[in-house]
Amino acid sequence: MGRFDHIPNVPSLRDKRSRSGRGKHAVRISQQPSDTGSQNGDNGGIKFRSKYMSSEELESVLRMQHSAHHSSDPYINDYYHQACKAKRAVSSEQKSGFSLMSIKDSPSKSRSGGDQQAYLHVDAVGRVSFSSIRRPRPLLEVDIPASGDHKSSMRPLEKEPMLAARITVEDCLRLLLDVDDIDRFLQSSQQQDNTLQLRRKRQVLVEGLAASLELVDPFGPNKSGSSSGLTPKDDLIFLRIVSLPKGRKLLARYLRLLAPGSELARIVCMAIFRHLRSLFGGLPSDSGAAETTTSLAKTVSSCVRHMELSALSACFAAIVCSSQQPPLRPLGSSAGDGASLIIKSVLDRATELLGDPHSAANYSRSTRSLWQASFDAFFGLLTKYCDSKYESIMQRFSLQGSNSLVGPEASKAVSREMPVELLRASLPHTNEDQRQALLDFARKSMHVSTSNSGVSSGHSSSG
Repeated sequence: MGRFDHIPNVPSLRDKRSRSGRGKHAVRISQQPSDTGSQNGDNGGIKFRSKYMSSEELESVLRMQHSAHHSSDPYINDYYHQACKAKRAVSSEQKSGFSLMSIKDSPSKSRSGGDQQAYLHVDAVGRVSFSSIRRPRPLLEVDIPASGDHKSSMRPLEKEPMLAARITVEDCLRLLLDVDDIDRFLQSSQQQDNTLQLRRKRQVLVEGLAASLELVDPFGPNKSGSSSGLTPKDDLIFLRIVSLPKGRKLLARYLRLLAPGSELARIVCMAIFRHLRSLFGGLPSDSGAAETTTSLAKTVSSCVRHMELSALSACFAAIVCSSQQPPLRPLGSSAGDGASLIIKSVLDRATELLGDPHSAANYSRSTRSLWQASFDAFFGLLTKYCDSKYESIMQRFSLQGSNSLVGPEASKAVSREMPVELLRASLPHTNEDQRQALLDFARKSMHVSTSNSGVSSGHSSSG
């Protein structure tokens, strides 16, 4: 198709450069008005002139391009502007119609490993197909030596584990967008005909996303019923995905879209509780990644507040049976307190459920026994960590050799590094022996400052 432009009365410098640079392939621009020229026609539209195409053909191409990526639905055609209007409407407590006009069954978007489209493909309106992410076009062709050992060490890019994790994240984010569309449509639509069908479709999407993350349910039909029955390979895909900041964002968005207290929420949370150290062992140096990690911890904490006692027991069992020691830091720790925030939410939720007479009456003896057993195992883990932390603090200060400073500084270190909030939240669920252990530990911690203050006063009186 030749180049075309509006017909001006006086040719511009750009037109002169175009004609002088393009030669015979330049666009022929007439300075005289004509019926088919690039002017306003009788119907008010703009007509164009080209060397090889008539104005009618050009207009038909424009109509095809316009219809390909414009629709009568503002949600699709003007999404970002509609989203901004919806946010302003929420802040001003006005009703917003930010949703699709209708939900249509989209074609299958399966992107299996057998996708044969190897290179970048751009369609007529400039959209890039997903296959370019899966199998990028090589920038340089290199002849590989005929050595058998070298060939065996080469692995195609699409088989790299972290590339597969990124592809899975993009797939799952697209599924979440579909779930968002359904939720907005159900909230704003007055039609009740296909509500059940849409809810069923939404459930299929969220279950499909759990399958994409390869989440394992220890209480599923193929498992032994405890987290200890899992193998290290069971959570391999999950760990690769959440190692990416975008994967953690995906996990947080997924949890927010799940029904509170659902089985899927329990399965996702158990996977998180099994890997508290991998997820919340430390805050990343990048501020954006650190904010994502903090947001994930708050989302999990909010999800836990809607769980029942059996799901809380499962989460504690996941902690105890994990091969990783959870980072039990005090709230507000500069190294990150995500794990402690989540665990404290479990303890607070259990206190709320068992302290309410109406809720407590609905739990059977086996459910209460399961909770108590999982809490006892976790409490043993917590007290063991506190004893180890206390001994390391005392050993660190004893090497300094100055008795006059060990007491106050050691006391500050104990209060600064001990997960006091977790110990306090555990109190409603402890038995007599456990409370006595906490009391002994508190006395031991207080003895540090009192004994050393006594030594300090003795030195001053003798002087």
